[in-house]
Amino acid sequence: MECRITKLIVASAGWLLILLFGTSSCYYDDYETLYGNAGACDTAAVTFSQDIKALIGQNCEGCHNGMSANGGLILSGHQNTSAAALNGSLIDRMTRSAGDPLLMPPGGALSDCDISKLRAWIIQGAPDN
Repeated sequence: MECRITKLIVASAGWLLILLFGTSSCYYDDYETLYGNAGACDTAAVTFSQDIKALIGQNCEGCHNGMSANGGLILSGHQNTSAAALNGSLIDRMTRSAGDPLLMPPGGALSDCDISKLRAWIIQGAPDN
C-alpha cells in the first residue's frame, strides 16, 4: 500500500511539474516586430490628395475658406495651402504652445502624427500629389 501511495505522489508531482514548466515557454518576440505598430505614424509617402487635403479640410477650412478667410488666410485648394505651408505660416500656427491664442485650430492642437505628416509634405516642397 505504501508503494502505491508513493507512486501516486510521484505521478502527481510529475504532472504538476509538467503543468508548471512544460506548458510555459520563453517568448522573446516583440509584438510590434511581429505585427507592426498599428498606431504608428507613417510619413514615408505623404501626399496632398490622401493626407494633407483631408487634414486641412477637417481642421482648417471651416474658418479659412474662400467665403470666410479668418486672418486673411485661405486654405481651400492646393495652391492656397501650399503657399501658406511654404511661407511657414501654416506650421507656425499649428505648433504653438498650448494656451497661445494663435494656436490653430482653436478647438485643440493637431495630433503629433498630423503635424509630422504636414512637416513631411512641406519638406517635399508641398507638391500637388
